[in-house]
Amino acid sequence: MSHGQEDKTMQPGLNLEFARSEHLDLEQALHGAAEAGYRFVEPYVYSEVSVTLNSHLTLQTVSAYHHLNPARLDLPRLRQLRDALGLRFSAFDAHASLLLPQIGVPYLRRALDLAAEMDCPVVMSDEGPLPTDWMTLDQGFDILCVGLEAVVRHAQKRGVKFAVELHNALTAQPECLLKLLQRFGPDELGVNFDTGNSFLAGNDPVEYARRVADRVVHVHLKDIPASQLAERGKITGTRVGVAVGAGVVDVRGVLAVLAEAGYKGVLSVECDTLEQARTSHPVLQRWIQELSRPQPRTR
Repeated sequence: MSHGQEDKTMQPGLNLEFARSEHLDLEQALHGAAEAGYRFVEPYVYSEVSVTLNSHLTLQTVSAYHHLNPARLDLPRLRQLRDALGLRFSAFDAHASLLLPQIGVPYLRRALDLAAEMDCPVVMSDEGPLPTDWMTLDQGFDILCVGLEAVVRHAQKRGVKFAVELHNALTAQPECLLKLLQRFGPDELGVNFDTGNSFLAGNDPVEYARRVADRVVHVHLKDIPASQLAERGKITGTRVGVAVGAGVVDVRGVLAVLAEAGYKGVLSVECDTLEQARTSHPVLQRWIQELSRPQPRTR
């Protein structure tokens, strides 16, 4: 299973979310990632979508922070910068609510179009927040499937893999995600496994990874600091974590499960600072090397 990459082992990658706290623009973030030793990067893509509901009401997407906007992007310049730095895109992070298909579907179609233009193999989103005061999990699941059907068809048309991330009430539950993966085949839907989100939702990330490993096409390595332990079981996700190995999540255990399942894609670090990204890289390289060594046979 190549997951869009030609490498023979798992590869370190970096989500560009660290640029927010560092107050870096996209170009500075790409330079920082390359200087820290990463060759795969993952930007956040925002799509401008406007939906007219009636003669006096229109819904418009607004983003307080993003790295790429397809409507305002110089593609040749971005391609030139990416190539000059020796970088490749591992995925586009394009979170939109698929529980609002009128917004989520066109939003993700535009992200998929950009991914196809920029040779990015994966686009991901979660389902969005579930209004639990008036919608059940089963109802939310049905709506999610409606939106996914349209998104998956467009992804296949553009030659890009669409992946769902563990991030909200539905996908934070293994049983629900497994049900979703039974509904959509491996050629239609992959999983972006988030180590931190799965942990904060109250799951054992190693066991959760074991249940969906054969469908994982991209990974968010998010290690959670001990200071967030009180939130475990009360929330289903968080924006970023700390340096890999500096938190309380058994990240290496998750990697061992993925390695055993034959995963050879990108492990995208989600941290808050460039220094944490620099610290994470050698740790991740060491773990990848250890897990790629042939294991001695036992009698």
